[in-house]
Amino acid sequence: MDEALKNEPQRLDLDNQPKSEGPYKDMGELRRPDDEACGFDILENFERFNQANDIYTRGQWDPRIRSEKVLNWFRGMFTPGLGAKKSDGYTVKDFALRNAGWMSTNIIIQRTRKDDRADGFLDSIEEFAPPYKDKYKVESPQEMADEIKHVCKIFGADAAGITAYDPRWHYTNSFSAKMMVEKEYGIPDDLPNVIVVLTEMSYEAVRSYPSATAGVAVGNGYSHDCNMTLTIASYIQNLGYRAVATVNDTSQGIPYAIQAGLGEYARSGLLIHQEFGPRTRIGRIHTDLPLTHDKPINFGVRDFCEVCNRCSDNCPPGAIPEGPPQEEIISQSNIVGIRKWTVEAEKCFKFWVNQGTECGVCMRICPYNKGRDTALARTYYNLWKKLANSPFRKLALWLDIKLGYGMRLKPKEWWARRRL
Repeated sequence: MDEALKNEPQRLDLDNQPKSEGPYKDMGELRRPDDEACGFDILENFERFNQANDIYTRGQWDPRIRSEKVLNWFRGMFTPGLGAKKSDGYTVKDFALRNAGWMSTNIIIQRTRKDDRADGFLDSIEEFAPPYKDKYKVESPQEMADEIKHVCKIFGADAAGITAYDPRWHYTNSFSAKMMVEKEYGIPDDLPNVIVVLTEMSYEAVRSYPSATAGVAVGNGYSHDCNMTLTIASYIQNLGYRAVATVNDTSQGIPYAIQAGLGEYARSGLLIHQEFGPRTRIGRIHTDLPLTHDKPINFGVRDFCEVCNRCSDNCPPGAIPEGPPQEEIISQSNIVGIRKWTVEAEKCFKFWVNQGTECGVCMRICPYNKGRDTALARTYYNLWKKLANSPFRKLALWLDIKLGYGMRLKPKEWWARRRL
């Protein structure tokens, strides 16, 4: 065999599975001082995750997941009319709305496809220009942290926090969708600070899950995150510092958001923010700009989830667990070595594929998913959160159900609620 071919990476399949680097304790600091405050229960057998094991990448290379239906699910994000039906919420108009939401994301992905990249989803977002040669002098990391959060909000972040680089949440390898192989991971490990930004997803659109109509909340959220993280990174580079914009690509966003004080982990596997609940998209900017860090917060989500099973009871494919957090490995799309609530990714994704778009029933049904468009709604939510974070949390759950929160808004009714 030609020596060059011998050294070429082999296409992934059942006989050539993604590699594992083994237990993390042999490579770095297994636990950190703020793990308890974050709710992270790291076990001795913890391993970093390989991107090729993600359920979406497995949908491309793993014959147990991959099918023509799955590939059409991916194609449907940018192919007009693909997957459309006559049923309410799944018409050509609904899919047109969803796909329009994804447009900026698709543009960012397509601009580097020739280089075997999928920016924002398999790879970090390629920088527009290198850092300015002269660094702006930072007198106070605390003042700069306050300023960078101000800049984040100017560029559209609904919330922002800052934390330290944590290699535990970074993938061991990246994935090439072009070659169907693992490829070298691409983010430098000498960028000490991580700016985490959140985009709030539309409450009204999320109320219409499951439907393609609701998909505009996700697509538009990702498009906004891609543009926003790249813009914030560009600002930092103009100050003379390095910055790498990431969205759903090179690391796990939820642990970073928790460390940055932006929320808590829920039974549904989602981040719960104090204001937006589960309706968030998460972006990160890795940088060497000197910044102070935020601390994790606790407003009672874990304790409330212990008594609430609304997401697990209402999950269409039954993919969300009941009972306490577990360390059980359900599939190779799980993270090894963390005791937590884990969604069965294969069941979840199969349901998504069968309906032709994503499902967000867990997001819609979550008691922390509340509208905030009126003073009365904001007041109720603030009072409800205090009740949920008290010994009367079961009363908070009962009240939520009694008042009809989490009920589905029919997509045709969403379309009828046109607002100028």
